Amino acid sequence: MHPKRPLFLMALSVLTLALVFTITGCNSKPASPPEKTPKTPPLRLGMLPIQDNLPFWVAERKGYFADEGLQVELIGFPSAMERDSALAAGQIDGALGDILAVAQLNNGGTKVRIVSVGQGATAEEGRFAILASPKSSISSVDQLKNVPIGCSLKTINEYVVDQLLTGAGLKPEEIKKNQMPKIPLRLEALLNGTLQAAVLPDPIAALAEVKGARLILDDTRENITQTVIYFREPVLEQNLEGVQRLMRAYARAVEDIQAGPSAFNDLLAEKARVPQEVLSSSAHGMQVLFSPPQLPTEDQVRRVLDWMSANGLLDRPLGYQDLVDGRVLGKA
Repeated sequence: MHPKRPLFLMALSVLTLALVFTITGCNSKPASPPEKTPKTPPLRLGMLPIQDNLPFWVAERKGYFADEGLQVELIGFPSAMERDSALAAGQIDGALGDILAVAQLNNGGTKVRIVSVGQGATAEEGRFAILASPKSSISSVDQLKNVPIGCSLKTINEYVVDQLLTGAGLKPEEIKKNQMPKIPLRLEALLNGTLQAAVLPDPIAALAEVKGARLILDDTRENITQTVIYFREPVLEQNLEGVQRLMRAYARAVEDIQAGPSAFNDLLAEKARVPQEVLSSSAHGMQVLFSPPQLPTEDQVRRVLDWMSANGLLDRPLGYQDLVDGRVLGKA
């Protein structure tokens, strides 16, 4: 035997054992999957139980927030007042509401900016309607002259009443309103005849139609209302990338909804509290429609601000640039 053969065999054995150990060691502890995207600070959004928030619930269910590396908490609120109080206190980062609410927050010193329209990019999305009681004889716009219409004053409800009725030819002095802020009570009063007419948003407007109320006017022909997605200004300054990812997830959810709205009826029933009577009926004008994220137009914002100024709801002038931030959608 060659004198160096034992030493060579020993070295080969040690090398083989080391290789086996290395391979075994690697297999016993799975490597962590590479992160697709870096983490950003968590986002907390205030959610009212309304249809307009459906894309957020769909994105949560389908894991689209996780796909973007986001941690998103959807926090429910029973009223817009409580939601906006939480926003002003910094307890939530953003929300979905109307342009009037955004202007009121900024007017009160809470700097928030709109990053996209929710519903209302087209007139058919997010319907408001003026309905007549099934106990009344009202069947036309002219018959609404000097009839108190149930609504919530100094809110988007009163704005809708003014815009719809003046657009239909009534003079401002012919428009009367009855303060009734709680929607369930307004619906009940409309159906039992205590109110002859009322303004209601979907799905409550649709429920009223199913129960016999007559549709007199709605905003599906002229686009006068939008819900918008907005965030506190410090959040946009410190976590712009996170908000951009959130809106990408939102856009994916909108595509899913538009491909088959009825697939999400369970979410509408559970989260938005859309009555089963509405979901199972076609005897109403409600539609589940959403558009891709986009900024509100200057005309849509100006129209709301002009109405607020005329009604003494602003302490100082506000303009489009005070309320809208285009950076999230790359429109800056």
